[in-house]
Amino acid sequence: MKLTYEDDISINPLEYYMSECFELAKKALGKTSPNPAVGAIVLNKDGLVIGKGFHLKAGSEHAEVMAIREAGKNADNGTLIINLEPCCHMGKTLPCTDLIIKSGIKEVVFSNYDPNPLVNKKSEKILRENKINVISGVLESEGNELNKFFFKWIRNKLPWITLKQAQTLDGKIALQNKKSRWISGEVSRGKVHELRNIYDAVMVGANTVNVDNPELTVRELEGGRNPIRIILDKDLVTSPKSKVFEKNSDVFLITKSGHDKKKLNEYLKDAVNIFEFGEDKDGELDLKAIFLELGKRNILSIFIEAGPGLASELIKNKLIDEYVLFISPMIFGNKTSIPTFNLNEIENINEAYQFGLFDYKKTGNDLMLVLRPNFN
Repeated sequence: MKLTYEDDISINPLEYYMSECFELAKKALGKTSPNPAVGAIVLNKDGLVIGKGFHLKAGSEHAEVMAIREAGKNADNGTLIINLEPCCHMGKTLPCTDLIIKSGIKEVVFSNYDPNPLVNKKSEKILRENKINVISGVLESEGNELNKFFFKWIRNKLPWITLKQAQTLDGKIALQNKKSRWISGEVSRGKVHELRNIYDAVMVGANTVNVDNPELTVRELEGGRNPIRIILDKDLVTSPKSKVFEKNSDVFLITKSGHDKKKLNEYLKDAVNIFEFGEDKDGELDLKAIFLELGKRNILSIFIEAGPGLASELIKNKLIDEYVLFISPMIFGNKTSIPTFNLNEIENINEAYQFGLFDYKKTGNDLMLVLRPNFN
């Protein structure tokens, strides 16, 4: 049974209700982009919940609008609890600060300031000027984690980059003969589908498409939606008949400049978009330029399922924000098996790419590690 702060006086009521806002916001994770994930609760003057809401998708009503509407006239002299500073500018919807003032709410509690320059601390100022008490910073670090995609994109115009791999205990991702498609177990693969569901895009290299012929879709997940599928194929070596090009969601094929137009046209289908980029100093696709362009296209997060080549480029160029690694309790024990990375060997331990352990959990018979780089 879930405790409430009435059951345990050691529970801070503002933190309790803020946690409830986080849970409401999570219901639409992956669907609100390029907007943040937001949940809201309205308490009446006696501290009872009279309204709840969460932002469903970009362009739809904001969380506070839904919560205040449900509360109705009982919102007068009440409290609005929301995980992000309310908006105060005209976008696809009206400014939420206007509605808050009109509703008679006398206190607003939020977790994070909105980093958007159109909003940042401006809403707080407007509310205070209208004699509304404002409390900020409640469970701030948890709020930052909830909207990590949005916060990075607003500040840097770059998507959040997560690298995902699965390996054996001896650091192998495949046998040399490629007869090892599933290293991780069924539970881990289900977790991957859950992760794809909350990211704007999933990215793979051409070799992964050729070897595994993946769909890169979200399956067996109620309410799931397919992310944009991005293929990095510098030399156009993937087959146009690969499953990844099937009509399930938009596909971005990224290649180098200068290919024959007739060759490019082999890939053109409904929902397939071709982007040509220059190469970096090592002759590889310029990943930083690619991520900047994807950020301009309102892609806030990319889940990269990479083999050793792409994974090594991401690590070497310090481009990842998170590394999700599934470790399966098996040993290939073969020197010709394919390793997780193909980075150059270091000569000093201080040169190692180091990570911090952010989270871990058992997924079936596997171990899932969530790591954050210490080298960015």
